[in-house]
Amino acid sequence: MLGDAPQHVEVWNGEQVDAWHAYHTSGMPEMISSMHLCMAIFALAESGCLERLRAKEWSSAAEILDGAETELGRGFLRYLQVCNVLDEWEGRYRLTPRGSMLTGEISLARLGFYLEAYAPVTRRMTDLLTGKAVYGRDVVRAGGPLSRHSGTVTTVSYVGLVDEALAGRSPRRVLDIGCGDGSLVLQLCGRRPDLFGVGIDISPDAIDNARTNSARANLAARTAFEVADAFSPDTWPESAWAADVIIGVGVMHELFRDGEQAVIAILDRLAEALAGGKVFLLGEPELRYDNRANDSDFFLVHVLTGQGIPRDRAAWLEVFRNSRLRCERIFTNAVAGPRTCFYELTARA
Repeated sequence: MLGDAPQHVEVWNGEQVDAWHAYHTSGMPEMISSMHLCMAIFALAESGCLERLRAKEWSSAAEILDGAETELGRGFLRYLQVCNVLDEWEGRYRLTPRGSMLTGEISLARLGFYLEAYAPVTRRMTDLLTGKAVYGRDVVRAGGPLSRHSGTVTTVSYVGLVDEALAGRSPRRVLDIGCGDGSLVLQLCGRRPDLFGVGIDISPDAIDNARTNSARANLAARTAFEVADAFSPDTWPESAWAADVIIGVGVMHELFRDGEQAVIAILDRLAEALAGGKVFLLGEPELRYDNRANDSDFFLVHVLTGQGIPRDRAAWLEVFRNSRLRCERIFTNAVAGPRTCFYELTARA
């Protein structure tokens, strides 16, 4: 009966209203949602659910969850539906257009870069800030995931640019210092049947990935990958010094942690390997200190890991002027891709 309905009393509390207004206006609710959605998309991919989703146009929960149709799994799919990652129709699911873009190759690589490769660092941010932990001793980034996700970005974003920079040179051998999973070397060798590629990286996990990828691509006969320190040329294999072109993408800026002169010193050392018209193609991110294209995120992980902060092109050109290398050309991707400059460097006469 209507007379049995409970009375509704709405209480207005000014302090409470002000506190929650500040919370909502701050953008914190959206930040929390973005954080959880990032983790959920990462779990979708890492669990194999994404691969099973893509196998058919519409898939049941049991098919997506590989038979483990638990309440947790069904709730996870419902969450992704609420977030407009999945469509649901009569108990079957598929990716929405937004879900397809969020789980695209570049999106997952960029997500993995921060959520997997650098997660061991960012989750210890408080300890690093207070001095309870030191990067390189107590905390390190995950080398294997770093090489894998960076390799994806390299394949999509840089191979065409590097190939363009090499046009007219007809190199017989290239060396990639800090090669990661070998993606750049393998893609170049795949495009150029007469090219031999050498890659070095300080991470054994990265070199293992590179060798595996080389064998999978049937390029083992034309590639070599070795563990070596890009900043210690004396550790490089002999095959590295025979390269017509040396390539380094996103590695040299890490040496700024030891000061600008340390970078100049390694550039001067590399000048010895560039006699006879050889070239060093140096690709470096151009930090601009804003929130576009994850620039601020990239800045933060470099601060936390003490790698040396990436410079803009004006600062790099000044470094080159103080070294034994001359910058002949600068290559950048038009419109799309990471904010990266490729500097074509040759030895001064």
